[in-house]
Amino acid sequence: MIINTLTYFDLVSFILALCAFIPCWVFSVLGWQIFSFGNVIKLKSDSGFIEFCWTVFPALAVCLLCFLNIQFLAGDFLSIPGRIYKIVGRQWYWSYETGAGSFYDSMMSDFVTGVDKPIRLIYGVPYKLAVTSSDVIHSFSLPDYHVKVDAIPGRINQTIFYPDRMGVFIGYCSELCGAGHAYMPIVLEIVRGGGNH
Repeated sequence: MIINTLTYFDLVSFILALCAFIPCWVFSVLGWQIFSFGNVIKLKSDSGFIEFCWTVFPALAVCLLCFLNIQFLAGDFLSIPGRIYKIVGRQWYWSYETGAGSFYDSMMSDFVTGVDKPIRLIYGVPYKLAVTSSDVIHSFSLPDYHVKVDAIPGRINQTIFYPDRMGVFIGYCSELCGAGHAYMPIVLEIVRGGGNH
């Protein structure tokens, strides 16, 4: 898992370096073309001001959008006060890993909406749900809490979850992940005070 994380970080670093190099190269070539007189053929219908505007303003808009996007992505990695709960989708059951390091599988029991080991979270404690998959694309969905996070192999999607009411909540995989798709329910128990599995 650590090797995959380091490879992913290296890939993201390479892409960020490439994304920084390309605009610098484009603007340097653009500046060279604008300020080097004599090697540009100008027609009577050409307007340097209009060409400048429709080249520079969209490029600046793209740079602004990239900056805002990077700020948004960087904000996603900020640590929140709370616990991390890792969720792994498998064909056709869910595996959970608590912040304490305990790892367990949750299989469907005799009823379609029941499991042998539900997720047990503490009321009023914020959690960061880290969702991934080990085989095909799944989707971790808890309709009562308006939570739906795609579980994609090789990628960790995350969301902040704040259990604000107690009870037992039923969820399901909302992605057509194969023949056993209908048989991988999610049962979430929100309890007061107690611990996790």
